[in-house]
Amino acid sequence: MKKYLLIAILVLAAVLRLYKISSFPAGLNADEAALGYNAYSLLLTGKDEHGHVLPVNLESFGDFKPSGYSYLLIPVVKIFGLNEFAVRLPSALFGVLAVYLVYLLVRELITENCALITAMLLAASPWHLHFSRGAWEVNISTTLLLLGVVFFVKWLKSKKSLYLVSCILNFSLSMYFYQSTRVIAPLLGLGLFILYFKTFIKYPKQLLISISISTLLLLPIAYSLLTTDSVSRFSGVGFLADEGPWHRVEQLRGQHVDWNSPLSRILHNRPVIYSIQFIQNYLSHFDGNFLFINGDLIERNRVPETGLFYLTDFIFLALGALFIIHNSFFKSRIIWLWLFIAPMASALTFQTPHALRAQNIVIPMTIVISAGMYWFLKHWKLIGICGLVIVYSWQTFRYLHQYYVHYPQTYPAAWEYGFEDLVSYVQSNESRYDKIWVTDKYDQPYILFLFYLKYPPQLFQGRHQLTFRDKFNFSTVRDFSKYHFESSPWEKVRDIHSTLIVAAPEDIPAVGVNIVKTIYFPSGSPAFKIVSN
Repeated sequence: MKKYLLIAILVLAAVLRLYKISSFPAGLNADEAALGYNAYSLLLTGKDEHGHVLPVNLESFGDFKPSGYSYLLIPVVKIFGLNEFAVRLPSALFGVLAVYLVYLLVRELITENCALITAMLLAASPWHLHFSRGAWEVNISTTLLLLGVVFFVKWLKSKKSLYLVSCILNFSLSMYFYQSTRVIAPLLGLGLFILYFKTFIKYPKQLLISISISTLLLLPIAYSLLTTDSVSRFSGVGFLADEGPWHRVEQLRGQHVDWNSPLSRILHNRPVIYSIQFIQNYLSHFDGNFLFINGDLIERNRVPETGLFYLTDFIFLALGALFIIHNSFFKSRIIWLWLFIAPMASALTFQTPHALRAQNIVIPMTIVISAGMYWFLKHWKLIGICGLVIVYSWQTFRYLHQYYVHYPQTYPAAWEYGFEDLVSYVQSNESRYDKIWVTDKYDQPYILFLFYLKYPPQLFQGRHQLTFRDKFNFSTVRDFSKYHFESSPWEKVRDIHSTLIVAAPEDIPAVGVNIVKTIYFPSGSPAFKIVSN
């Protein structure tokens, strides 16, 4: 019976993650397009879009991001072509795999019944679902971390060297997929070593082999960090780049009679103020509004009027914490360790709380919630089951309604909706014009044109130029072929002739221009106005 229930849960997880992934999220964001186009470029040329041979980090928008997802995409793009389905498929499949892996983990840590509850919760989790349906590298890295923890628990049980090596292998591989995991994976590995130090020292040979393998696997990352500008992303979003706390230091010192006195320097300085900022950032990820009510502030990372967990989960989170502490499971220390470490990478940035960078929290927190639900059902049984089925069915239905109906209409620009239709129209008419001028209002339009045009990478590599980095350390491409990407207020473009102008609606006058096509968002508001000039 339990086997069939697990199969049903996995089928549900697959349906929730694969149903209409080409169309929902509505649109294709620039990061997804970059992952897909770079996979396409690697497939055809062995180089990324900028001509780097088999890179460990992709130079995308001037930002070096781990290339693992693009390499994973190569066979998928080969089979299905360069499209939304292909780009999102690996994340969806790894999301389903995570549901099975969390079942295996909790079965070892607590009980099989609790494991089934955990799998069911993760299968329908808003946080996990959201980042399983788009091409999110973080979802792959979180699944690899989870697989590594599963192997570690198996090693604790059997002490077979293969399990420890497999744990290290997955922790190391996770660091090839997402930047934040390059903080989380080492901390989690170090934490496991400290927690189970007495066990490790009994098997020095296995430990030495594992460390050696990990070192070899991570050498390409280390080399890339040393020889490229791969740390530029952190320098742009790291909380040390935020000058606000330092201005606060100056303000506090200014309230002293002598702003440069020893007392003012001891109490108000960079280490103190940024330590406070880090703690605030860290704790913000456990804020109830963030977790259960409204979710992330970033539109791409949230569904309107929906938390990252269901509203009633906060009750079982408290019950689960008490249950695990009361029962003092030996291996449950792993859950608390992961929960403690999970927000650290995100807390090092100034955009917090951040559902994307801290996505790995969903695993330990779902386990704690499921433990609370397991304890509840042990006491209430049939009545509890009926009540939970009704409550969670309603909450899941509401979330899916918000996701499929309201999300595309509320935040269409977050996913660059409309570019597929735009590129299709432009491509069919471009031969009539000397130049195509496209607004850069929506993120990185050049990569979306490359993606939907399936522009030959050989023609793009070495024939374009990145702009200087902006304040967030991002760059863009202004020109390739006859395409130019820049803001398009009418006074700037009206005297440029033999040009097809793709403009933001607010940049074009209501009358006196030859608007040949308007592309609309799902809400009915215009996304682009296309002018023949």
